[in-house]
Amino acid sequence: MDTFKTPNSDESLASYVSRVRKKLNLTQSELADAAGIHGRSVGKIERGLTLKINRRTLQGLAIALGVPQEYFDAVIKGEEVSQVRGVKFCPQCWNPGAAVDPMWSHIKAKFCYLCGTPIRANCANCGELVLSLRHRFCPICGCAYKTPVKTAKIQ
Repeated sequence: MDTFKTPNSDESLASYVSRVRKKLNLTQSELADAAGIHGRSVGKIERGLTLKINRRTLQGLAIALGVPQEYFDAVIKGEEVSQVRGVKFCPQCWNPGAAVDPMWSHIKAKFCYLCGTPIRANCANCGELVLSLRHRFCPICGCAYKTPVKTAKIQ
């Protein structure tokens, strides 16, 4: 995760959205399109005119800016951002509904010791942090966490 995307401790929602948007070289209109919200909404948020933001808008902004939604929650509440760590798993070897292998959770583990696949802690499609593997699909974008196994065609 890029360090400029982490909110500062005394930063408002307006200044946080504006700062990250500008670092990503996005216009307000481009951010609104990527987040799936009305074009003027980003301007209102950045000027501090929006007092309440619904969950769908926050999810859209999080995906568009490439940040965990927990960052927005912390900024809105005025809290310090705690380091969020996702559940590490192998997208090839993990069986949906089963517990993850403790070897994947090792702090230095980057590849699966069984198959060599890179270990993930976020959704391959939208990048949202995986906080639980109770479900097989990402709650944000609906993509499966497990990568389909490619089999060779026998002729």
